[in-house]
Amino acid sequence: MTRPGALAVALGLALATAPSAVAQVMPPAPGSLVVAPLTARVDSSTVRLVSGRMVRDLHVVIPGGGDGVATINWQAYGGSRSSTRLARIAHGRAVVPIRGGELHFRRRVKVGGGFDRSGGFCEVIDLTSVGAVMPTAAACPDGDGIARDQIPARVPEFTMYGDSVGAGLQEVAGGTARAAGDASAVFDLKVCRRLTYLPCPPNPPSVLTSVRSQAGSVGDIAVIDVGYNDWAQVYGIEPTITALRARGVKRIVWVTLRESEPGMGSINAMIRAAARRHPFVQVADWNAASAGISGFAADGVHLSGGSAVNALADFVRREVQKAVAVLQGS
Repeated sequence: MTRPGALAVALGLALATAPSAVAQVMPPAPGSLVVAPLTARVDSSTVRLVSGRMVRDLHVVIPGGGDGVATINWQAYGGSRSSTRLARIAHGRAVVPIRGGELHFRRRVKVGGGFDRSGGFCEVIDLTSVGAVMPTAAACPDGDGIARDQIPARVPEFTMYGDSVGAGLQEVAGGTARAAGDASAVFDLKVCRRLTYLPCPPNPPSVLTSVRSQAGSVGDIAVIDVGYNDWAQVYGIEPTITALRARGVKRIVWVTLRESEPGMGSINAMIRAAARRHPFVQVADWNAASAGISGFAADGVHLSGGSAVNALADFVRREVQKAVAVLQGS
């Protein structure tokens, strides 16, 4: 049970809030002065993946507050994206200084190699030394193994679905890692893939099939970079959106195609129309962003050099960061 005066910070892309305990408060003595507690607020809250570690940064502001200390009981959870539940991998107690009504909390916890790792943090923060409280308080999740959506502050997660163009990220060392940035990333990139229709050899599953069958977490964000093997008549945007939303995806980053032939422009028009229908669809205009970049094959779409690979990797990373910012602000 959270003790009186404690603060449980519950922020991130997924928010799980337990019912707050109701404290038994004695009425003040007659004639005594009742001082209302200060109200703290979270100024910023992030969890990032950096070189096999989760890095937690939290900044709390107490307007009108002075100097003191905050006692922070924290827990960290981690595991693979293919896992349905994440394990508690570390926990501890920290005493953090409060200076001028502000505190900064940072922890680094080893979560394992690879950019497909998942996890997050929960903190209970005692601010009684400066007479402060938060408007709401919630306990950290119980148990050593919990579902990822129970973790208050998580590493952003995304899955990128691509065809042979996106698969070019794997042809240069560090391409996918560069695209992942500090998020948890799964890259499902298949040669000859189509969005919903039957593929061409070597017959990979469509994006729709992969979304429905993917083990573990698809993530908060999906990146779709598929269409060069498709044509507009069979480009099933709506069924794909429905499947992604059913898997818990909150924002879809849809990458436009380089318009090397008229059919690509028709698909791009469909992508933009879908974004007008669905505010959670984010158009990532690769057709415009890639203009003037070298390193493409003779067909003008496939990545054949480091400059094009790096450009697409940087483009994907930036678009994911935009999507994360939208979700954190919602």
